[in-house]
Amino acid sequence: MEVKKGMIAATVVTRNRLELLKQVITGLRTQTHKLDCIIIVNNASDDGTAEWLASQTDLLVFTQENVGGAGGHCRGSQEAYNAGYEWIWQMDDDVVPTPNCLEELLKYATEDFVPTPLRIAVDGNVFYKHDTLEVNLTNPFKSIWRKVFTEADMADVIYADGVTLEGPLFHRSMYDKVGFVVSDFFIYADDTEFCIRLMKAGIRKGIIRNAVLQRLLPIPADEHIFDWKTYYTIHNLITIDRLHCNWLVRTLRPLGYCIKWLCRCKSLKDVCVVLRAFK
Repeated sequence: MEVKKGMIAATVVTRNRLELLKQVITGLRTQTHKLDCIIIVNNASDDGTAEWLASQTDLLVFTQENVGGAGGHCRGSQEAYNAGYEWIWQMDDDVVPTPNCLEELLKYATEDFVPTPLRIAVDGNVFYKHDTLEVNLTNPFKSIWRKVFTEADMADVIYADGVTLEGPLFHRSMYDKVGFVVSDFFIYADDTEFCIRLMKAGIRKGIIRNAVLQRLLPIPADEHIFDWKTYYTIHNLITIDRLHCNWLVRTLRPLGYCIKWLCRCKSLKDVCVVLRAFK
């Protein structure tokens, strides 16, 4: 395969968010450092997304069944990699990069460092959720997210063990070393698992203060309530423990997850979800 040296592909995963997706694509089209390709992975949208994408001449579109954000990120990065792009900029359909976002990321991008944008919430404040300065793979009595990014950590570059897949810029060699996002995760913590593999491979990550992404949706609801995502929340965290942590964490922390979620159950249906995720 011929590598397209210096060329950059952005990949966007979407599912039934056409009006938000249009804003994201506009943000990508107007970058001060021009992109060489914009790849859209459409997870079986049925809100007119497919029809609108078909009318756009500058996008490379892949439509597939709904395999969640994880499956979408896996497909998008694989398609960009197989097309030979040297740099792959992954993001979701609800974050808009400011015009110089990519330009700022490229100031720091290397084959062993992943620059990722600083995310701003809809209320104008920095969005700290899920950016993890330190992950915990050894203590079963503490969260896997040992130290989460807060205002006190603000700097030009905030080094982090874990970042979300909302704008990180990857060199293609990183996929050679660690593979792609695990599509079976469907949704939740797929970014954490991928970042742990990068960390183990000696690849660092950092949030770049001057590279900004504007979030289009409010802060997600409480993740401790039961909804369709609960199974993946529990199952994926247990999977990460079993894949990457020491024997003590592999043994005890999943049991802790099980007990905590069983205590939150309000119906037999909830109990069945927890037990199924724990298997």
